Order: sequence, then C-alpha cells, then structure tokens
Amino acid sequence: MWIDWVWTALTIKGENVVDELTLDTRLKYWVLLPISIVMVLAGIMRQYVMNLLTPKVKGTALVKLVESQYVLKAQILLGNNSSIDEEAFQMRRENMAIDLGQGRHIAQTNSKPGEVVNPFSDPNMSDAMMSMAKGNMANFIPQTILMWWVNHFFAGFVLMKLPFPLTVRFKEMLQSGVMTSDLDVRWVSSISWYFISVLGLNPVYNLILAEPEEDQLGIMQQQPGQVMDGPGAPQPDVVMKGLANDLTIAQHESCFDNIEARVLKLYS
Repeated sequence: MWIDWVWTALTIKGENVVDELTLDTRLKYWVLLPISIVMVLAGIMRQYVMNLLTPKVKGTALVKLVESQYVLKAQILLGNNSSIDEEAFQMRRENMAIDLGQGRHIAQTNSKPGEVVNPFSDPNMSDAMMSMAKGNMANFIPQTILMWWVNHFFAGFVLMKLPFPLTVRFKEMLQSGVMTSDLDVRWVSSISWYFISVLGLNPVYNLILAEPEEDQLGIMQQQPGQVMDGPGAPQPDVVMKGLANDLTIAQHESCFDNIEARVLKLYS
C-alpha cells in the first residue's frame, strides 16, 4: 500500500527493467509542501524567539564615543590631509597633537594604568556568552524536533527528480533513507529534502525577516565605541600618543599644489 503510494509503476520492456519512476501527484501535496512550509515557519518562529532572547543593543557611553571619535578623526586627518590646504592642515595638526598627546579625551575608568582587565568580569561579556548559549539552544531544539518529525512520518518517500545530471557522489546526500544501487542519483528523498531545506533556506529568511532600520542604526552606533574595547586591544592612551607623534612628523602634500601646471601638461 505504502510502496504503491510512493511510486505507481515500473516500466518493463521485455527483460530490461527501466529505473524510471512515476511518482504519485499526492506526494507533492502531502509530503513535499508540508515539509517545506513547516521548515519556513519554523525558521521564522526561531528568528522571533531569538529576537526575544537577545538583549537589546546598549548604547555607548558619551565619554567612550568621544574618545573613539577623536582617534578616528586623527586617522582621517593623517590619511586625507592632501585634500585640504597647508594652512588648514597645520592648524588641525597642532590642535589634535596637543589634545591627543595630553590625553584630554580619554575616558576615565576604574582600572589602573597597565592593569589587565579580566574580560569575564565585564557584564557585557557575560551577557554576550548567555546570549550565545540561548541562541544555540534555540537552534538545536527546533531542528531536533523537526528531524524526528520528518524521519517518523515521511521516512522512505521519494519526492522529486532533479532536472540536471549529477555524479554518483551526490547519491548519499540526495537519497538518505532510500539508498538503492539501481536508483538514479537525481531522485531526492524526504530526509534529504529536509537537510537541503536546512542548508538552503537562509536567503529566504533574509528576504522575509529583514532587520528593522532602528536595530541596524543601533549596531552602527555601537561599533565605533568598541574599537578599543575588545580583548587584546591597545590602551587608549597608547593609541592617542602614537597618533600624536604621527601627526607631529606628518608632511603635508596637497593635491592642489601646482595644479595649473599639471593640468596644462596633461592636456597640452
């Protein structure tokens, strides 16, 4: 009964048996579509659960934001000083070299100079580790339940035939649960369709579950403050003093110097 539902008949010509299966059309409605729809819905539900479990993006303190912005401003001045004239460059270089050298914009912390801070004592690190553990559980539990559901109710079904040829190496991946030596490698079983859906539905999730603009803005605002906060990152005072020394010895080469002669030489 079940075999007759999976495929209708084998075409027999003389003594040769042609391994061409005629699938029952009800397989598409009762096996293929349910697995696909449940996989998509499970992915959407998992994303919403992750949003509930993930802590909200915390804003960066103003002192840390000012500190990182001054470091970024000095780096931009060093890399793009040729776009301004020499007078403007000299004025900016002197002011920034004094500010960075004296450490006026360093955020004050409770740690002593040169002291190595234990990253596990940081509450942000604890929240990140807890969020990672929750994310792993939110991914593991639904996939385990779905795998049991597909393997229990739809084991042994052949669902479709791919329209392009494949090598024999794909047989184990596409025909899990119905491994036979004489079946064409292009046939796909129900268990294999589940694994293909697990690996191939990420673009669908990205299309349906686009991140809100406010979340993206919060992440962008948080990133500048984390430039010098990561494990193994140099101390802010060391970074600022190094930039102050670089600004002191930096040479200005404006792109506007002798521009008339260069244009005339180019087009003459």
